[in-house]
Amino acid sequence: MIDLHCHILPGIDDGPETLDEAVEMCRIAHADGIRTIVATPHFRPGRYDHSEVEVSSAREGLCSEVARLGIDITILGGADVTVTPELPLHLGQRRGLTINNTGRFFLAELPNGSVPARWDQYLLSLINKGCTPVLTHPERNGWFLSHRDALHPFVGGGGLVQITAMSLTGEAGEAVQSYSRYILKQGLAHIIATDAHSAVQRKPLLSGAVAAAADIIGRDPAFRMVTDIPQAIIEGRRPDVDMPEQVVVPRRSWIERLLKT
Repeated sequence: MIDLHCHILPGIDDGPETLDEAVEMCRIAHADGIRTIVATPHFRPGRYDHSEVEVSSAREGLCSEVARLGIDITILGGADVTVTPELPLHLGQRRGLTINNTGRFFLAELPNGSVPARWDQYLLSLINKGCTPVLTHPERNGWFLSHRDALHPFVGGGGLVQITAMSLTGEAGEAVQSYSRYILKQGLAHIIATDAHSAVQRKPLLSGAVAAAADIIGRDPAFRMVTDIPQAIIEGRRPDVDMPEQVVVPRRSWIERLLKT
């Protein structure tokens, strides 16, 4: 399996603090059946904005230690990129923010409880520049929980969506699990990733979530979310994904909008 979103580099963001813990995360991932990890530290200017040299050095150090210990796992580069007005500039200047340094796909992280106006149009505009956004964990965002069909225009326009393994297995709460199941059924999610941060609480585990997804959409489609689809993204190829059926949301009357019912 492939983990497309994992905070595994030591001392770079809010992931593991030490090399030993990062190595332990690799052991956990390998035992679960993960063979490729895309290391995606936060890129959030003003808080997490390490240079590409620092990030690359941390990844190379982890790769060397994993190889020395005989852990059969590949660690690739990437980032968990906070959506800001300067996003196109950052992507243009720092190829290392894209998945596996191809310049073709990047992880896009919105604020936890809200979204910017016209967020979908903004992110989709980057496709015309050759870089496709992979929206990370919308099921954990309070705004999406109350706007259940808001992902349709984004996915219909060519955007991709990643959901978190713990969301599907229920460890992020019932509401998050329910919405995760809903967007799976609607064809609005394409990748399952761990978004792991440690070897203790947010571990790099995928197999349980794949089993949960298989109960909803079938084994083969669920397995593709951790194999074929992320593999295409790593290689810089557009993955073969089905377009969701468009949902027609009934328009509210003016009095309903006034009363916000």
